[in-house]
Amino acid sequence: MVLARPTRRAGRLAGEHLPGVEFREAYFNPTFSKNAGKVCGGVQVHIIDASRVDAIRTATTMMTALRDLYDEFDWRGDAGRWINLLTGSDRFLKMFTAGDSAAQIVAAWQPELNAFDRTRRQYLLYRR
Repeated sequence: MVLARPTRRAGRLAGEHLPGVEFREAYFNPTFSKNAGKVCGGVQVHIIDASRVDAIRTATTMMTALRDLYDEFDWRGDAGRWINLLTGSDRFLKMFTAGDSAAQIVAAWQPELNAFDRTRRQYLLYRR
């Protein structure tokens, strides 16, 4: 039986007080893959207020929590290459691998995000 301490993960993530989401432990029994037929643990992410969710911050927090909770955490295969492609540079992966917190990683791209937001505002048809 494979039980990967989901209560520990759910509790850690709940303690981050991320806006618009709640976490709860979950158990499932995969029907294929290496854990087929074994009870596995995980965390369900529940969107409770979509207008407040910062999906990238939430995902970054989830990844750093897993890294911090499990010494055996490692990327599978060439996941690092895909992380770089998805995030647009190698900055996220370098900071993540160096042990930076989710807050530090998210803060690293805020100046660029703010500049982009200022530029895009002039092109929006509808203001908030």
